[in-house]
Amino acid sequence: MAVVLKNGVLIDGLGRDPISNGFVVIEGGRIEAVGPLTKFDPAAFKSPDHEVIDVGGKVIMPGLINCHEHLSDRWGKGAYQERAVQPITWKLLRSVRNALLALQEGVTTVRDLASNESISLMMRKGIAEGMIVGPRIVTCGQPIIMTGGHGWELGIEADGPDEVRKAARKLLKAGVDIIKLMASGGYVEQSKDQPWSPQLGEEEMRAAFEEAEKAGKKTTVHAHPPAAIKAAIAAGVDCIEHGLLMDKEAAELMAREGIYLVPTLGEVWEIAHRGEELGRPAWLIESSQKHLETLFEPFKQAVQAGVKMAVGTDVASSMALEMELMQKNGLSAMDVLVAATRNGAELCGLLDETGILEVGKSADVIVIDGNPLKNMGDISKVDLVFKEGKTYHPADLSRATGVSPL
Repeated sequence: MAVVLKNGVLIDGLGRDPISNGFVVIEGGRIEAVGPLTKFDPAAFKSPDHEVIDVGGKVIMPGLINCHEHLSDRWGKGAYQERAVQPITWKLLRSVRNALLALQEGVTTVRDLASNESISLMMRKGIAEGMIVGPRIVTCGQPIIMTGGHGWELGIEADGPDEVRKAARKLLKAGVDIIKLMASGGYVEQSKDQPWSPQLGEEEMRAAFEEAEKAGKKTTVHAHPPAAIKAAIAAGVDCIEHGLLMDKEAAELMAREGIYLVPTLGEVWEIAHRGEELGRPAWLIESSQKHLETLFEPFKQAVQAGVKMAVGTDVASSMALEMELMQKNGLSAMDVLVAATRNGAELCGLLDETGILEVGKSADVIVIDGNPLKNMGDISKVDLVFKEGKTYHPADLSRATGVSPL
């Protein structure tokens, strides 16, 4: 049976003007037809029966893509060091819960950028085989990290080009979709993990990226300061995660080289405003509150330089907050929606499959009870979710997730 969504404001993910009275036909897990309702012809489709859903002026758009997710850690409470040593079985349970929460947010694809051992790989397999419910997953498995570097508890520690190359080969053997490295420190351990400090160097990163390129895989790095960003670009990276200390020169270099940025602005914002509730240590809350004064400047420089953007939440934030912050600090509403759909698909290597409302694409479609082009906060008002053509109602998903942070 085909499903017809009609009378909606159609946003296709390509940045074109919305169609005020549009329709989408979903059949066999694919988008069978899409366009203005005046072009809808029921006789043109394979199925003799159609379930027609009149969405009454709500927005119909591609499913969102969260390009910086940690299913095993997102919305976890306590300090990073506490969460990092929790049992693997507990992290797996959180991953299953967070997969359901992602669908509630309208997220139909996630790019998971670090988990212990093989959690994200098993989540990818379980969802793909229908054992559990959740968004499509692309994952790095574990990041590659210098000994004692940022997030070492989650990654593979390696020093020097040869060790880093071997670590990349092991990850590719395990079946990862992305190779991720830590190019700088972060914000997880006071006095030991400085965000302005470069970590893995250019030659080390190049060794991993060469292996990824040979295997046809995408690459990314966690990087905050300009030196780390520039070294990663020189080494051949596809994307920068965070970039919270980026300068104008680094932003312009990213734009020239076509490097993506996933800014994760909401992580610092949430800890600054809700850190105590989240159980974060006092030093991190204080640091985040101080960082609010300059948090958005690197992002604004990236916008002005024309850097390609995708959307990611990291651990503490939501898609809605991240998208609101991106709009408030330089991107147009439509550009934010493109970042969360079409651009996310390209960054994940899935643009042939998803990210756009287009005939033949996977039926990853959401219905929003509001209009994020007028009020980006409306992106949180998810009414219906279709992932590969299967229908999910957020209220039903909510009943399966216990206490929800949404």
